[in-house]
Amino acid sequence: MESGAIFNRYSLAEQVERALREEIITNRLVPNQRIDVTHYANKWSLSPTPVRDAIKALEAAGFVHVSPRRGVNVAELDEAALREIYEIRIAIECTAIRRACETVPERVALDALANYRLAGEKEGAARDAMLMEIDLVVHELALEYCGNQRLRKIMSGLNDLVRWSRLSVIRNLPQAYDTTLPEHIRICEALCERDGERAAMEMFSHLSNSLDRICKFLGDANKNQNRTDQTVRA
Repeated sequence: MESGAIFNRYSLAEQVERALREEIITNRLVPNQRIDVTHYANKWSLSPTPVRDAIKALEAAGFVHVSPRRGVNVAELDEAALREIYEIRIAIECTAIRRACETVPERVALDALANYRLAGEKEGAARDAMLMEIDLVVHELALEYCGNQRLRKIMSGLNDLVRWSRLSVIRNLPQAYDTTLPEHIRICEALCERDGERAAMEMFSHLSNSLDRICKFLGDANKNQNRTDQTVRA
């Protein structure tokens, strides 16, 4: 969104909230960075009111922190926040994949499995690109074919937080997509076999393992940062 952009369809506050949310998710605004309400009001030729309303919505969604002393700052994706996100994902997606086993078209499930296997056969940059492209396919299938509108609606409210964690943390994990490939294949195999209980078990294992890998990565990063800080002080 550039200065002078035309706002329509949604209320001004909704449009500003969407724009700021995208700035945060794509890391143009980084964790702990201050958000200056006046700056964005001037940038987008608006009064401060819709920007403040947008900030309230972002705070409720978990993207920013507001305090009397520090003002508005981008929230930090720390271990506690990620655990909360993944706890909700586990509850929703395990149920969704179990239900999807009953309704997903056979061809759709087989195509997804074939693509995961094909990605595993590729090498180098082509492998990395395809793994990144299909990383969320089985998760999307679970929600698309779960047959439960409320599950989909709840997950849609979480999707931006998932995307934020993916762009901010997950992609920095060593071999992030290679590690999850066999887990995705096992979920797809259960989906193709219409084995709902196995699919839910595999989804639970995958999301739990992903959370463990993320927390270990963050813990190691914090230890390295502490050692660096100690060296600098010495």
